[in-house]
Amino acid sequence: MEQELNIHIGIRLKQKRIEKNLTQTKVAKALNVTFQQIQKYEKGLNGISSASLFALAKDNKWDINLLYNGDPNHMIASVPILKQDMVVRKFREIEGNIRKERKLQSFYSPILPQLERELAYENTYKEPVADPIKKSA
Repeated sequence: MEQELNIHIGIRLKQKRIEKNLTQTKVAKALNVTFQQIQKYEKGLNGISSASLFALAKDNKWDINLLYNGDPNHMIASVPILKQDMVVRKFREIEGNIRKERKLQSFYSPILPQLERELAYENTYKEPVADPIKKSA
C-alpha cells in the first residue's frame, strides 16, 4: 500500500510540476535534494516526506489536498485495510502542519513590517564616532 500511495502522490506531483512549468532541478533545489530524487518521487520509487510535500505545496501555492487527489476518503477506499491507519495519519499530519502554518502567519503578519524595519536598522546602524572637539574641551 505504501508503494501505491507513493506512486499516486508521485503522479500528482509530476502533473503539478508540469502545470507550473517547473523543472525537476528547480523542484529539487527547493527541497534541497537531487533531481534524481525528484525522479524517484515522481515514479513512486521513494516516498516524499509530508514536511517536504507541505513545503513544496506552500512555496508553489498548490492546494496540498490536490496532491492526494483532494479527498482522503477516496484514497483510503483503495488502500488495504491494514495500511489505512498510516494513510489517515499522513493526512492528519499534513492538516496539522497547515493549521500550525496558519497560526504562525496570523501571529507574525501584524509585526512583520516593524520587524523588517528593525532588522534593516540593525544592519545599517553604526556606533557614533566620538567628536574630537568635545574630547579636548
